[in-house]
Amino acid sequence: MQTTDNPISRIGIIGGSFNPVHRAHCRIAEEFILQTSCDICYCIPTAVSPFKQKQPFDVQDDDRLAMLRLAFRYQPKIRVSDLEIQRGGVSYTIDTIAALTTLHPHTTLFLLIGQDQAAEFHRWKEWELLLERVQLCIVRRPDSHAQVDVISRQLTTREGKPPIWIDYPLMNISSTAIREYIRQGMDVETMLAPEVMEYIHEHHLYGYAGGA
Repeated sequence: MQTTDNPISRIGIIGGSFNPVHRAHCRIAEEFILQTSCDICYCIPTAVSPFKQKQPFDVQDDDRLAMLRLAFRYQPKIRVSDLEIQRGGVSYTIDTIAALTTLHPHTTLFLLIGQDQAAEFHRWKEWELLLERVQLCIVRRPDSHAQVDVISRQLTTREGKPPIWIDYPLMNISSTAIREYIRQGMDVETMLAPEVMEYIHEHHLYGYAGGA
């Protein structure tokens, strides 16, 4: 519980499937908090992605939440939230922002998205209202070109409020690749926190069949 001696005024928000959470997620979260000076950051796994409604998760929601809590257990500013999972149905960010605004009135909300998401941001539900209610932040890929940056900024700037760019070292890791590597019995330990890897082994997730 936050006390009045140390009030929360800047809150970060990171959403996604986190299926599973990996080291790049963790590093991006760290850089996001550092570069925005957020007091806390909510990490919120989606229930159903608006753009992937026909692609159900291959693990339980409780497993994704458990892995997130393990990955961020030593990060005091990160709060793993089941807000979207508890709400159920399609997870629209505008609904999540409304809930967090009620929970934390009089705060500035910083919403982090990827550069690929920025190009499709106009497809998000009530995206213009979303830009009014949050300070949008975009993860800048280290290999992105200046022209791509300009286009992303133009697409996500409204009322003279441009996005904040979040820089991070290139880490070529994806959850999709990790799931496939695990199914093939390949080593993914460098891509995951040890606690997450252990959880996957213990619960035989993603087709893990045991072994060393």
